[in-house]
Amino acid sequence: MSLRDIEVKLLRALVAIVDEGGFACAARSLHVTQPTISQQIQRLESIVQAPLFERTRRPLLLTPVGREVLAHARRVILLNNEVLGRISTLGSLDSLSLGCSVHFADGLRTMLSELAVERPQLKCSIATGLSAALADRVAQEELEAAILLGIETPRCEMLGRLRVAWYGPDSPLPEEPVPVALVSERSALSRRIIETLAEHNVPWRSAPWCSDPLAVRASVRAGLAYTVLTANVHHTDPSLRPVPSGTLCPDPEPLPVYLAFSPSAREPVIGAARSAARATLRDVPLGPP
Repeated sequence: MSLRDIEVKLLRALVAIVDEGGFACAARSLHVTQPTISQQIQRLESIVQAPLFERTRRPLLLTPVGREVLAHARRVILLNNEVLGRISTLGSLDSLSLGCSVHFADGLRTMLSELAVERPQLKCSIATGLSAALADRVAQEELEAAILLGIETPRCEMLGRLRVAWYGPDSPLPEEPVPVALVSERSALSRRIIETLAEHNVPWRSAPWCSDPLAVRASVRAGLAYTVLTANVHHTDPSLRPVPSGTLCPDPEPLPVYLAFSPSAREPVIGAARSAARATLRDVPLGPP
């Protein structure tokens, strides 16, 4: 079967004839001549290999094929307009302020590299931090968008669920309760860690030297504490060792990942933020929402 493409302008002619009530009125609405409209319909009929109108009837009536083509024509035209509108608005965007959870900071290099190629005119300023703090900045419109872990905002969309795993010493520490590295009580990941330990009745204490993500990872690398990180982080950082099954307790349930937008964010910002989020999270183990 040979491939046949339908030009959008042929579909526009069909829709105009139906909406305007005839060939002459359609020609006026599309700013072309009536013979041009007639030729476009003939061309469309040759592509679908069937008549679209009952030519012997007045007023014009669509054939069953014509009604089917008309329904699809409206959808194609709508999609065509949407694509062109999005491309037009994206091209006009010259800056983007984006927040990114510290748990996804490893993906920023990929994201910035892709933006430099795909949207060289776009100046992207990045802020990293805990998701709760970034969500506050989005609400206050200090940031136009942010990639957040476990923090839902009034205007956001879920990108998926992050699979996480325990990291720490290869064998159980002699201490009890076990030391656990937590970033902050405001961290959704810290709360999930605490919930998981409580659910499995694991006695634990918070490692006092861990006050930021770098300190958390350093304590885990040194074999001084356990924590939960992205399930595949050891693929890029072999110094972070997954805890063998049965050493501590099961891995926590996946956490939702959100792309949050400021109250005033418009379509150009939303489209650019979505592209940036996709690039940032490309190598992150995300499950379905």
